[in-house]
Amino acid sequence: MDTESLYLFRDLCRTRNMTRTAQTFYLTQSTLSKRIAHLEKELGYPLLLRSKGRQEAVLTPKGEHFLGIAVHMLELYEESLALQKDEERVFIRLGAIRSAQEYFLSGFLQTYLFQHPSCSLTVEDHHSVEIRELLLKGLEDVGIVQVPFSRQGLVSQLLYEEPFLVVMKEPGRFQGKKMLSIAELNGKQEIFQMFTEEFRSWHDQYWSALDSKIRVNSTNTAEKYFQGAEDWMMVPESVAFAMEERGFTSFPLQERTPLHRLYLAFQQGEDRPWVREFMTAVQAYFQEREQGCIAAQV
Repeated sequence: MDTESLYLFRDLCRTRNMTRTAQTFYLTQSTLSKRIAHLEKELGYPLLLRSKGRQEAVLTPKGEHFLGIAVHMLELYEESLALQKDEERVFIRLGAIRSAQEYFLSGFLQTYLFQHPSCSLTVEDHHSVEIRELLLKGLEDVGIVQVPFSRQGLVSQLLYEEPFLVVMKEPGRFQGKKMLSIAELNGKQEIFQMFTEEFRSWHDQYWSALDSKIRVNSTNTAEKYFQGAEDWMMVPESVAFAMEERGFTSFPLQERTPLHRLYLAFQQGEDRPWVREFMTAVQAYFQEREQGCIAAQV
């Protein structure tokens, strides 16, 4: 399996067009087709769906899975080439759930990279279960996830915990209230997002997710469906505060909610000094955030 074939496959997945990828690499379409077919033969499974007259390149399920592997393989290849030019450079691959990236990490990572100019960082958005598999395969070095991993070979350490709040775009009769109760919230106006099993178990004691207005898998998607007065959603506190900057109103509940938690995940036995240094910095950053929140409450 040669790197040029991986570059061809990656670009084809980007363009979804055999002609455009062939032109980019100065190949005939026939030559490109043969290169992809040879890659499939090496792997032992098809990467593309083929049918007469099909113009768009459509990936098979295994092709979709292999795309992620190919991207990581090319990243590792490019990292190894970079070592020829700069022996002091170190590489870290971080996978994090989207909410952690959007509401916690951007400022921290910019500061860390400024203070550690020799660090080359790759950051990817994934669900927690996807990060687990990438860590096990060695395709990521560090993960920030919302569930602890009990699988052998991985370590999870609690980073941060926060309550859930109710958010609304148009509070209606709740305008000006400091706190809401569960009994005041109409389940048919809920925009529901599944966070963790613990959250779902607590939630289903009071409302049915199946009766909600709509079910989504990201907060960015959810924001599009706040259309009526008193439409509402439960989100972690950090997400609620960020939504306030976009015109939403947040309310704590009178009743106790479960806590949303973030965990640092990595392979057991991880001993590379630059990775350990990075993880220590992540832990210190979240400790400072937690102490700041406690001080603000006092």
